[in-house]
Amino acid sequence: MVLAAFALLACLVSLGRVAPAFAQASQDQTSQAAKPADKLVIDADQLIYDKDKNTVTAEGSVQLFYQGRVLQADRVVYNKATKRVYAEGHAKMTDEHGDIVYGSRFELSDNFRDGFIDSVQVLTSDKTRFTSPRIERSNGDVTVLQKGAYTACEPCKDHPAWPPFWQVRAARIIENQETHTVYYEDAQMLVWGVPVFYMPYFSSPDSTVNKQTGVLAPQFISGSNLGYGISIPYFINLAPNYDLTLIPSYLSKQGFLGEADWRQRLSNGVYSVKVIGIDQQQPLLFPAYPYGAGDERARGSVETKGNFFLNQNWQFGWNATWLSDKFFANDYKLQGIDFSNYYFQDVVSSVYLRGQTDRSFFDLSAYHFEGTSANDENRTLPIAAPVLDYNRVFDVPADRTDGIGGEATVDVNVANIDRTNAAFQSTGLQTFDNAYHLYNVCETAVGEKYVNTYYPGACMLRGIAGDYTRASGQVSWQRSYIDTIGEVWKPFAFGRLDGEATELNNSGSITYASAIGTSTVANSSQAAFFSGSNQGAFARGMAGLGLEYQFPFTSSSSWGTQTITPIGQLIVRPSEVIPSIQPNEDAQSLVFDETNLFAWNKFSGYDRIEGGTRFNYGFQYTANFANGGHANVVAGQSIQVAGQNSYTLYDVADVGQDSGLNKTMSNFVAGETLQPTSSPIWFISKQQFDSSTFQLDRFDAIGKASIAGVTASVDYALYAAQPALGWEYPREGLTGNASYKFLDRWSVDGSLVLDMSRHYYDVPGQETPIFYPVGYSFGVGYTDPCTTLTVRYSSSTSAPTAFPAYPGGPVAYLPATRNQTLMFQLVLRTIGDVRGNVGL
Repeated sequence: MVLAAFALLACLVSLGRVAPAFAQASQDQTSQAAKPADKLVIDADQLIYDKDKNTVTAEGSVQLFYQGRVLQADRVVYNKATKRVYAEGHAKMTDEHGDIVYGSRFELSDNFRDGFIDSVQVLTSDKTRFTSPRIERSNGDVTVLQKGAYTACEPCKDHPAWPPFWQVRAARIIENQETHTVYYEDAQMLVWGVPVFYMPYFSSPDSTVNKQTGVLAPQFISGSNLGYGISIPYFINLAPNYDLTLIPSYLSKQGFLGEADWRQRLSNGVYSVKVIGIDQQQPLLFPAYPYGAGDERARGSVETKGNFFLNQNWQFGWNATWLSDKFFANDYKLQGIDFSNYYFQDVVSSVYLRGQTDRSFFDLSAYHFEGTSANDENRTLPIAAPVLDYNRVFDVPADRTDGIGGEATVDVNVANIDRTNAAFQSTGLQTFDNAYHLYNVCETAVGEKYVNTYYPGACMLRGIAGDYTRASGQVSWQRSYIDTIGEVWKPFAFGRLDGEATELNNSGSITYASAIGTSTVANSSQAAFFSGSNQGAFARGMAGLGLEYQFPFTSSSSWGTQTITPIGQLIVRPSEVIPSIQPNEDAQSLVFDETNLFAWNKFSGYDRIEGGTRFNYGFQYTANFANGGHANVVAGQSIQVAGQNSYTLYDVADVGQDSGLNKTMSNFVAGETLQPTSSPIWFISKQQFDSSTFQLDRFDAIGKASIAGVTASVDYALYAAQPALGWEYPREGLTGNASYKFLDRWSVDGSLVLDMSRHYYDVPGQETPIFYPVGYSFGVGYTDPCTTLTVRYSSSTSAPTAFPAYPGGPVAYLPATRNQTLMFQLVLRTIGDVRGNVGL
């Protein structure tokens, strides 16, 4: 807790030079010990020296100024006989930091090391408050508040007599200025004036301390596999620029969990290292492998982050995590990893060198991926090192290029990917291993046996086993011309060269075996996807010319302005070189929508490049309303005019199939944005329609609003089946969240995730509802300038699985797992916070 609000401490020190100044003002001109910088200035209506009482008195709006500090009172008296100073009548002391001490009466010793103040109220610059009937200062550096109270809450403006939301009352509050520590004896925590917690003793640093060695607020833990537990962090302030936090935790079912967190700031950056470990008492409480860590006793992790600025343009850094097993992070709910999404829980470790200026970008990185769920097979995840990206934009001066002018861009990408085992995925209805029903395999049931179907058409090769290196470089040019009637002409040209080298690892396999079946995934199966011919080096090139045309039409009226712009784009280039003989590692995500309708290359990565002559056309409509709202619509279609359509060509990952681009006349795409007024209400939607039947194949809609204290958003998505990509059935889902703030400080919120496709996967005996809630939460919160309180319940559901032990045989079930958590957090400004996660 920051407690330097104790303005009195600094003020008492400053007043230590006031008594000699009084004597000097009356008779003794020899007391010149004070340095020139310590001059005391007195402003009062009158200054009185009483020889009989041997006192010096300042009366009437007295102000004493000293080193930025001010003592104000109606009357200040210095008694030379008793060597005491008294200030009374609206007494107020303000120090150089803005901290204010109010008291009915100040009584100080002549050297002002010791003294008393009655009926004290302290208001600090950071808006914390102390009250006490009497303060005593002794030994020059120890201040004691008798029956003191402390709070960081401001009094209620409408009802100042009401108690603050929270305060700490103690029999004694002691501040040691030498150790910069505040101690509370026989203390109670009061909420709205009602005692809720008793603490016989605790301490905290005062407000002059940015960080100090000591115990931090505890955290509570609960889980079905962990039991009940508590963490008590201990912070060690080793130096201003580095520290260590030790977090011992005890779990009733698993024993002692230790964590150490080291942080250090250097002259040009920061880094941290976090180590966590446990020797589990009851490891068998976790599911058996491969559904969980099983009987592993020693488990832990190491996490390190760093970022250093080499100069104003360059930085170097890393973010790396090592896990003893892929389940550890999930089982112990490690901070920094979001497990709200059941299917995507990868831990990505990276190291990078990055440079950036206004017109260029350089990134040299290395990546390691590790899955953390039961469905992840880490032997099929790659190491990508190195990965180089470089981009530079140049102005082309027209006066030096015979009037060509425009802008030139250089793009370079180099990537090396290494993987131990091949990653396959079946087309159509995805199939999983016969042993555990966790891992994607390519097998077909024939009678009572499963037959391998690791060949193109029935299976996709998502990642090769072996080593793959590719280097790509592209130079492009473009320039916009506007003619006399407002037409916009943009010619462009580009050339790209790729070099690739592949070394397949056709040896090795992964076998999944259990009492109910066996499945084997062999690296040798990947040879069928390349006809055994992709070993060695390969080069390809692609060049193209294009022209984009726009002609905006604008109108204005009382309600606003609107512009409609027809757009046409022609790209001429040769057909793509046969992609079936090369891996595809980084161009597997292809979603055709209005954002890439006019892209020169609609593939997401470098391993594929669009070829053939293509004509893209559409329009853009923009409206700006007088009431502050706006609207935007982009729609169009892409036509393969000549050459081979790249999106119909086979590659090992079936990219392009079922994309809406895999036909001469592509599907229609559209995207809309609408904000009706300046109010924070807006909608975004995207559609893709079949060009033959006008059937809706893809639909996304997002709506957000903030009205009268209510903030809400809804996201709905519907995607048609894509059997060639392993999606046999449509996918549909909805997510929504809302919050409401009321009474200025209170709020409630909730969220919901609906998987509306699970009923397609029901087996006999299962009846999953269409509106299946895979996740939801509800929370209540209170926030004011001194307090934050949050209580939240959340529930998330894993994927249920059901599969036959053999074709036609009995069904083995792995039911859905619902994880329920109650989270609470209480933050008291300047005191600390208490938090916990209780697994229900």
